[in-house]
This record gives sequence, C-alpha cells and structure tokens, in this order.
Amino acid sequence: MATKNYGELYNMLGWGEPYFIVNTDGHLCVKTNGHETKPGQEIDVVSVVEAAKEEGVQFPMILRFPGVLKHRVDSLHVAFENAIKHTGYTAPYQGVYPVKVNQNKAIINDFVTFGHRHSYGLEAGSKPELLIAMSYLTKAKPGAFLVCNGYKDAEYVALALSARAMGLNVIIVLEMEEELDIVIDQSNKLGVEPVLGVRAKLLTKIPGHFGSTAGKHGKFGLLAEKIYEVAKKLQGLNKLHWLKLLHFHIGSMIPTTDIVSNAAREASGIYCTLVNQYGAQMTTLDCGGGLGVDYDGTRSGSSDMSVAYGLEEYASSIVQAVRLTCEYNGGVPHPVLCTESGRAMVSHHSMIILEALSAIPEPKDDDTPEQLHGKIQKHGIEMYKLAKKLSKRIAGDANTIYNYHMNLSIFSLVPDFWGIKHLFPMMPASRLNEKPTQMGTLIDITCDSDGKVDKFIGNADTLPLHTLDPESDGYYVAVLLSGAYQEALSCKHNLFGGPSIVRVENSTDNSIDGGGGGFHIATADLGPTTEELISTVGYDVKEDIRGVIEKWAREKEVWEKVGVFVEAGLTSMPYLVEYKVPRTA
Repeated sequence: MATKNYGELYNMLGWGEPYFIVNTDGHLCVKTNGHETKPGQEIDVVSVVEAAKEEGVQFPMILRFPGVLKHRVDSLHVAFENAIKHTGYTAPYQGVYPVKVNQNKAIINDFVTFGHRHSYGLEAGSKPELLIAMSYLTKAKPGAFLVCNGYKDAEYVALALSARAMGLNVIIVLEMEEELDIVIDQSNKLGVEPVLGVRAKLLTKIPGHFGSTAGKHGKFGLLAEKIYEVAKKLQGLNKLHWLKLLHFHIGSMIPTTDIVSNAAREASGIYCTLVNQYGAQMTTLDCGGGLGVDYDGTRSGSSDMSVAYGLEEYASSIVQAVRLTCEYNGGVPHPVLCTESGRAMVSHHSMIILEALSAIPEPKDDDTPEQLHGKIQKHGIEMYKLAKKLSKRIAGDANTIYNYHMNLSIFSLVPDFWGIKHLFPMMPASRLNEKPTQMGTLIDITCDSDGKVDKFIGNADTLPLHTLDPESDGYYVAVLLSGAYQEALSCKHNLFGGPSIVRVENSTDNSIDGGGGGFHIATADLGPTTEELISTVGYDVKEDIRGVIEKWAREKEVWEKVGVFVEAGLTSMPYLVEYKVPRTA
C-alpha cells in the first residue's frame, strides 16, 4: 500500500519543482540537482537538522544547499544559450549577480566559483558592495563584469576607476546626468579611462508593489531624451567611446513574459538609436533584475507572489525582443546580453527551519458569523478588520485555530512578511505521511503584536499542522524559497539577531545517510550571541553590562549563583534553548 503524501496540502508541486519532494518517511527532502538528481540522492531535511543539533547548532537555523545554487546558475545560462542558439542571435549572454540580494561571504564566493566558466560577474550598488566585488572578482574569469549601479559620489567613482586600473571589467552606470561630471573629474585626476553605462528610465511598468518605482516617475535612471543628451555631451568631449552599455530595471518580480518582452523591446530601441543616430560604440544591453520566483506555485502572474514563466521563457523573451528590434533598426549588431538576476538565483537554495515550542488553541470570538456580517455592513470604516475576523471565525467553526509559538523573530528572519506582507511557502519538515489535523498560525517570541504569521500562500489564514508530541525530538516548520533579501533586511527588534547558518553539501565520502542521500555539514555557524547584539547598540559589554552586574552581585554575595547565568546569557544566541515545560509531580 502506497504511503500517503500530504505535501500536496502546501501546493508543493507548484512552487517546489524541481527541488523539493517528500520521501517515504514523510520528511521534506532536497534534490540539489533538480530533475537530474538521481533516485536516492535526495537530502533529508530532518536528518540535516538532527545532525546540526548534534554539532551544537541553535535554533532558528538557515539550511543552505549550494548544490541548488549551482544548478540555478547553470540553468539560467543554459536557458540563454538555448535561446541564442535557436534564434540565430549572434552575441553571448554574460550575467551578473547583484550583491544586495544576499551579501553573505559564502554565497558571493559560490557565485564566483560556480559562475567561473560562464564569465559570471557581480553587481554593486554601494561602496561596501563594490569593495566586496573588487575582492572576489579577482578570482573570476577575466572579463567578468563588475557593474556599478546606485547613486555615486567622487569616492565611489574613484574606487570604481581603481578597480578598472586593477584590470577588472568595471562598468560605471550613470543614474543621473551630473554623475558624468564626477566621472570625468575623477578620470582626469586618476588617469584612468572609464567604461560607462547609462540607466534608462523606461515607460514599461509592472503592476503591484514591485512596480511602484518604475515608469516615467521612477526613482532611478534617465528618460530617453536625457540619455541622448549624455551621448551628445560625450561626443562633444571626444569621449563617446566611453559609452558601451545601456541598463534598465523595471522592478522585481516581473509577472509575465509580455512585460519582459515589452521592456527589452523599448530598451533595445534606445540602444539602437544610440548606435545609429549618435555613433556610440555600444556593446552590451543590461536587462537588470526582475526574473521572478513563483512563491505561491500558481504560475499565474496575477499577484506579487507569482510569475507566469520559467527560466526558458524569460530568456527567450529577451533574446527574441532584442534580436527583432536590432533587425528592424537596420541590422544593428546584437549586443551582449546581461541580466542582474538575484532573487531567482538564491531563493531556492536556502530554507529557514523554525522550532515549535507550544500550540495553544485560540479563543473564539463571542460574536457569531451572522453578527460579524452585520457589523461589516454597519461599520464600513472597520470593514477590513471585521471581514478578517469573519473569515477566521468561519474557519474556526470548522476547526479550532491553534497559535503555534515558534522560536523565531519575524523581524529578523522574515522581515519581508512584516514589511510588505510578502508570503513564503511554509510546511512541516516531517510527518508529511500523516494527515495534519490542526489549523495554525505562527507566533514569534518578540514583544510585538506584529510578530505573527497569519497569512499563507493560497490566500489562507492558517497553515495545516500536526499536534505536538512532547515525547518527540521536535517539530519543525520550514520556510522555503527564503534565500533572497531576508538576511540583508533583518533587524534586531528586542535584540533578537540572525539565525545559525548551516551549509549542507552532497557527499559520498564521510557522509551522513540522510534518507538515502549522503550529505555532510560543511560549515555550521551560530547566529550572533547576546553579547554581540548588545555591543551593536553602543554598549561596552565588559564594562557596562558584565562588570556592573558582577560588582552589584558580589556586593549582594550572590555572584556565585548569578555569574554562571550571566555568562551563559551573554555567550549564547538570544533565542530560547531547550524549551520544555517541567513536569509536575
């Protein structure tokens, strides 16, 4: 008799392909090579968590699977290579990873390593990111792009020109007209000729939250006429040969390939005008970011959580649009195609593992559904809140809603949920061969009423979960597709910091048997300790905290009791450790 798989309750087939499955033990598993993963090579997430615990790793923790990251990088390049081959496009694809999406050292190193054969580069949007890129691109294949975006002062430009003097393929992208004067001045002072790009402010827009800064009134870039003025100014200075790249970015999470095509067509039209009318020796079209992730698994493109395409359709849309536009404009040589895809590269390879502490039934409202419906009709100003209560009450009539208290801070681990109500797929990591019988919301351990996850993919107000077994080793909820932006945006509310980070690699030697797939924990780094977090807000922990407490406790003759707890509190992560309610006699 086949084992029942309840992974379908979480639309796993929608957002999880081709990296996530449930094994016969009912455990969430990772296929690091996607569809190319051979049977038995899947890595059991529960086995990884248990192995990490044995190494002293504290919750919450992030599990990173670099094999998935490599597969994403390779798949993106295969998609563009196939589109170029099948359409007769005559220039290559050469992408960059935007450092801002996740600046972690191991991830930057992975992109440079995995992308070496593709001449994959990095994009920087600030001076700190530029310094990271300068360091790590010394290991990249010569010619890999270092694209410099963002607003720039003289120091930023001088740093970028210094990188060019080091032999790195640096392109300074102008966001504003006046930046050109800064570049000219610094170039004269340093004696280094720049390679320039200019960012186009396109009229093509995307709907929803991520399109709010695009279009004519967008935050970044120049409208077409201003771009042409830059070209004329360079022409007058006999510096037009500096201009090589046109860049655009219409926003994150582009929902459909129609919009991808429209943006590429509009931008390549400007590119062709620069070549044909101004004589610019252009070489590269940087299509920016926007390659989305289908977080809700609907492949509909109908919300900020979904896109209606995959890597192949995305690449084909860009290649075809640019090819046709170049041909229409008199056969302009096809530009090298660059994208700044970050979210779609890093999201899948990282998951957050949350530990459940307790599950408490939520009290039902006194009002009946009929009474709540009447209030909605009467009190329009409170309609949203009342409608939400009605929805939960109707659901609660069928199932009691349980508040699952989790060992996490929403503000530190999933800040996008708090900030912009971004939804991530969530599901239990185990017992997926057992029907979940409770509907739950997730409550964090911060002292903030916003510290609660009560909205899930599929427009759901609750998540199907299992009853907690006090005799079991633990019950874990995985937050998937969470590798982009969350660590970079993390905050220290209540002085809860970041999670532990565990790097998990496939292995055939010295490996742990993870439900068939051998793996080993390459690195396991604890999150920031309480001492480290306190020091970030202006305290000298030795003098202001430990020293003061010790002096006072010694005066009260209790330091022998107090000291051990103070030391343990300072040197561990601030999250809960070994949370178990003592049994009463």
